[in-house]
Amino acid sequence: MSERKYSKFLPLLPIPFIISYYIPWFSFFAFLPIFFYFEKKQYLKPVFFTFFPYLLFIFSGVYKSTHTYYGLFFLVSLALVLLLAIYQTGYILTATRIYKSSRLPLPFFAVTFVAFEFLKNKLFYGMPIGNLNILTYNLPYFIKDASLFGSLYIDFKIILINIALFYLLKRKFLQTIVILVPLIAVNLIPLSKPISSTWVSLDIVQGNIPQQDKWKENLLYKNLEKYINLSKHLKAELVLWPESAYPYLFDPKASVNIKKLVRKSTFALVFGALTRENKNYYNSVVFYTKKTVRYYHKRELVPFAEFVPLSNLLHLSDYNFARGKKGVIFEYRHFKIAPLICYEENFEQLSREYKKSGANLIVVLTNDAWFDKTPTFTLFPRSDVYRALENRIWLARSANTGLSFIVNPDGKIAYFIKPDTTAVLKAKFNLTVYPKTFYDRFGWLFGYFLLALSILLPFYRKYISRKA
Repeated sequence: MSERKYSKFLPLLPIPFIISYYIPWFSFFAFLPIFFYFEKKQYLKPVFFTFFPYLLFIFSGVYKSTHTYYGLFFLVSLALVLLLAIYQTGYILTATRIYKSSRLPLPFFAVTFVAFEFLKNKLFYGMPIGNLNILTYNLPYFIKDASLFGSLYIDFKIILINIALFYLLKRKFLQTIVILVPLIAVNLIPLSKPISSTWVSLDIVQGNIPQQDKWKENLLYKNLEKYINLSKHLKAELVLWPESAYPYLFDPKASVNIKKLVRKSTFALVFGALTRENKNYYNSVVFYTKKTVRYYHKRELVPFAEFVPLSNLLHLSDYNFARGKKGVIFEYRHFKIAPLICYEENFEQLSREYKKSGANLIVVLTNDAWFDKTPTFTLFPRSDVYRALENRIWLARSANTGLSFIVNPDGKIAYFIKPDTTAVLKAKFNLTVYPKTFYDRFGWLFGYFLLALSILLPFYRKYISRKA
């Protein structure tokens, strides 16, 4: 078949990935059409036609959040989505170009692909969203070895399984076995056993306040009262409200309604609020008990939403939130709470640092109502499963309209509230504590290892070729 005839099928290439977003096992076949194009010596074009539309699909909610709710001109919002997809596609195209020039066997494509995902996660301000592992977040047995090498290993494994199936179709049985046997062997390594456990109770309040109503001045008090009324009679040890649940600038001296709620209750309250310190404004988590008020300030801010990149050069720093400087662990009874806010759930090093510091519960406060019913609404929560599994730690996610849930250290969602409902998730569970995982100790180096391979192997191939 001629190259022109093959080109007719290019618009179909993103379909397997879009299906995989909803049917996870489909991701084990999604790369096969791309590999058939590789056989015909077509590389960059099929990769672009696959991932650019797919990334537009998963990031489509950015248009909804910036245009409908933030009020940007629709062309500006559209441009932001396009630039985001182009930026991430650029990493994949670069990885493909290196693979093409290396003339190495197909498994090297898995190395370069994941190596450049790792670079995307780290370079500039970091953008660890949209990685392949989001496709298989709800296959707990398949992803269990994230506790060894992190979520990037799952990306690597997805591509290798596709390669093994491609070899199988080509009747290259030895190559298929060489790929699958090590993957199966690693997956058979048992998960670590707990070193301690204690029963705890935790409630998550999902206020379900529509984004269009959340910041209307005449509704602010009503929105706060909704969370207070839902929490008045709760008997848990710990109660979580989502990001920005407190709709005013938080001042513990002026927040009489919060003080009254906690004084009459048995729980510690953790909620999101805007705070101010030394003329700096922060997106914060507030930890409020009868005896103390403590704060965590968000460290990883969302570009163009919470800060303007290069703002100092552009003289736009007045429009930025201040950046928190360190992690904070809140201690209450048996809980050692590691707070994260929204976008931070995607940064695996933050959760790893918390685990190494002795936390036994990661708490994510967020407001995904910005994304409404778009695919992006379910994008960020998928990362939380990996944060729990990588570190073998319990994780609770509190969201305004959802998704609110609790993930156990095996990477399974143990408790869940349906999205777009006003409800309280009441959970009583055995808070198991696990030792540091292999990932905590050494597995986080996996991305660096693949990056080194993607740089060194092509040079080695050229060196061998010259000697021959």
